[in-house]
Amino acid sequence: MFLEWLPKRIFRMGSLVLALSTFVSSGCQAVATRELDKAARHKDALTKARSDIEQFRKSEFNIRVVDIDGRPVSGAELEIKQISHLFKFGCYLKIDDLDPAKLPAYERDFKNLFNYAVIGSYWDFIESSRGSENWSWFDRETALAGKMGIDVAAAPILWGTSKYGTPEWLPTKSHELWPTLEHRVKTAIKRGPAKADWEVVNEPLAPKTDVFSRTLSDEYISRAFAWAKETAPGKRTIINEYGIFGSVSEHNYNRERYFRLLQNLIARDVPIDIVGIQAHANGEWYGPADVAEELEKYSRLGRPVQITEFSVQTANNEDQTSPMRISGNYQSGLWNNDKQAEFYREFYTIAFANPQVEAIVTWGLDDERAWLAGVGLIDRIGERKPAYRQLDDLINREWKTGLMGTTGKDGRFTSRGFHGKYEVIAKSSKHRSTRQTFDLSRSNAGAWIVRLKS
Repeated sequence: MFLEWLPKRIFRMGSLVLALSTFVSSGCQAVATRELDKAARHKDALTKARSDIEQFRKSEFNIRVVDIDGRPVSGAELEIKQISHLFKFGCYLKIDDLDPAKLPAYERDFKNLFNYAVIGSYWDFIESSRGSENWSWFDRETALAGKMGIDVAAAPILWGTSKYGTPEWLPTKSHELWPTLEHRVKTAIKRGPAKADWEVVNEPLAPKTDVFSRTLSDEYISRAFAWAKETAPGKRTIINEYGIFGSVSEHNYNRERYFRLLQNLIARDVPIDIVGIQAHANGEWYGPADVAEELEKYSRLGRPVQITEFSVQTANNEDQTSPMRISGNYQSGLWNNDKQAEFYREFYTIAFANPQVEAIVTWGLDDERAWLAGVGLIDRIGERKPAYRQLDDLINREWKTGLMGTTGKDGRFTSRGFHGKYEVIAKSSKHRSTRQTFDLSRSNAGAWIVRLKS
């Protein structure tokens, strides 16, 4: 009996092992397939982004070279150089705690990359005692931006969820708080350049209680924008919020709340000019396809979008050096300088590809004074990190146009270039060389005439 039973038992056990093996193998294959599909999705998003950059960030220009009488000049040699970007590549400009001896290097590194500077206007810092305002550092930083020829945004006017935006002396009664907020908005927005962008309301949906909405309801938001536009019609207004990007729940909790808030405010004709979205990665490596989807959704609101604060923490705050672990469902491992650079390249590529996005602001230039460990582009000894060099390559080479050309028999030369300001130098053996500047954008087609003198 035993001998008759044993082969059957072995057979059944073998079948079970085979079935389990098949099941495990199928499961592993399914997981592998999902991982491949996920990787392909993000790769496809980056491929599409590079195509969209060509479509949306460049336009055709047509240069016509003529003589003093308007006749075409054939064979004229052209040097075409983009000298500035229309897109706002920005950074938080902060020098109040910078060693004065390091200012020249800081200014050099800042200006080399950026054409847009965000200047802090924190209420508690400017008016720690009621009625006694000190705008000295704001004015100094504004002057520095002007010296560098850089556009300015100021942030924030109202920030009801932070001690930096809520001085201790603030009144708690609504009939006193309303005029206090109105005075703050109207006083602040008058400062800075005539065409400065102003962040009127910052982070109204933060987890901490909004002091202003607790006393005045969310109506303070719409009134603040109305006061700002009434006081300075030429300055553009920004609303700003975080918790939008990422796959980690504690990072993206405002994604739908912020969208619904914006829909409501825009439907009520609240004069919001720019939708601001923060992108502090807090150790997470955002998936390119996920970022593209969120930007596409917010673009449908019909307002320009700015990535108002961008960073990724790469080191632990405790010792400032040990690497952070990468979180999220896209990449894994530990952060280092090379991975920070790769993350910058991916995120900037996706954001730059969306035609509704007009600015990206990295939140801090140097690690020495960074708000979180390792977020800077300059290390603690003043050397440019790989992320800085990556941005330098994108902003000053890959996404910047420079070329030579020769006019045809009709005196024309046609090509495509990134949007911005251009310098064109035209030379001919029979004429004096001429240097002219032109602007190229989606709305300003490049039909440029260069007139040579004998």
